[in-house]
Amino acid sequence: MGQDYSYNQPSSSDEYDIGLTCLLQAEVDMYADEAESSYNIAEPVQYPPQPEADDGIPRTCYCGGEPVVATSYSRKDPGRRYFTCENVDDGDCHVCKWWDVVVMEEMSDFQTQLRQRKDQGNESEQKLVKLDKTVCLVVMFLHGRASKA
Repeated sequence: MGQDYSYNQPSSSDEYDIGLTCLLQAEVDMYADEAESSYNIAEPVQYPPQPEADDGIPRTCYCGGEPVVATSYSRKDPGRRYFTCENVDDGDCHVCKWWDVVVMEEMSDFQTQLRQRKDQGNESEQKLVKLDKTVCLVVMFLHGRASKA
C-alpha cells in the first residue's frame, strides 16, 4: 500500500541535449559526401519497345527471332496456347503472350481501323453531296446566262 507509482520526466542534461543545428549540419555533411562520391549506379538495361511484339500477334521477337505458338502444360493453364520464341532457352528476353489475349488485341485494333474507315467514308460522302450541289448551282448559273445571251 505504501508504494509510490508517480512518474517523473527525465531531466534534460547537456549530455543528451542535441541541438537542431547539429542535426542539420550532419544532414548537410551527408549530402555533400553523396555529391562527391564517384560511385554511380548504372541504369538498368532496357530493351527497345517493338510495337509489333507488344500489341496483337507478334511478328518478331525481342531477340529478332521468329515467334512460334506453343501449348502450356502448367497446372494453372493446361492446354492454353501462347506465343513464344524458338530461342527461349538462351536466357535472354523473349516474347511470351497468351494466344487468346493476342487475338482480342487484334480484334480491338481491327474494330478501331474499321471505325476509322467508316468515318472516312461518311466524310467523303458528305463532301461528295456538297460537291454535287455546287456543280448543280454552277450548271444552273451558266445555263441561265446562256439563255439570256
